Amino acid sequence: MSTLMEAIDQLIAEDALAALPTWEGAPLGFTSRYYSTADLDAAAARRAEINSLKPWGEHIRHGWRADLCGMRGPLGAHTMTTYMSDTRCMWDYHQLEEGQRPRLVSERIPCECIGDLLYLVVCDTCEQHWIDGDWNAVVEAWHDHAFPGWRDLPLLPAKLRGQMGTAKMTAKHEEWFEANYPAAFRVQGAPILTERGTHGNRHVPSYSPYGGFDLGILR
Repeated sequence: MSTLMEAIDQLIAEDALAALPTWEGAPLGFTSRYYSTADLDAAAARRAEINSLKPWGEHIRHGWRADLCGMRGPLGAHTMTTYMSDTRCMWDYHQLEEGQRPRLVSERIPCECIGDLLYLVVCDTCEQHWIDGDWNAVVEAWHDHAFPGWRDLPLLPAKLRGQMGTAKMTAKHEEWFEANYPAAFRVQGAPILTERGTHGNRHVPSYSPYGGFDLGILR
């Protein structure tokens, strides 16, 4: 009975796949070309739809997906949308070598690993994008584009920031920024620079009092 039901489910899935309109948007797998966030989001939605109708071993992999810990929206005069693509080795899903007894054969796939965990930042305003395996590096590349000169900003003193502290603009913060940051970096979406230790140095979105990034600089 279970075999019959599985066959029926497979036929239903195949019919649903065949009924999908022809895809002419951004690649469903990995791509390094520029595509707008609308195109990338549409590709992610189509990929998820197709994968829901296919066995695990036939899933489309390595496509860009929204970075839920990242940023999406306007920052200053630009936009910033972050994505992730996992191209790392999925060793636990590979087919075992001949002669070895496979475990959950139906869920194993050939090795198609091509790299690392990658990050993508898109600026739709200027139709530009940046890709890197280092989150901080790709965020900094976007800031070089959108807020040139940020690397020369002074660090917000630790006594004002505390242990990451608050993202709200306090009276002391405002006084310090007005005395130390140029006007171009006291606008909505602007970043701030804070001193960090060797741990916890990830650049944090929406943690600047201006709504931009808290860019962590190692001591």
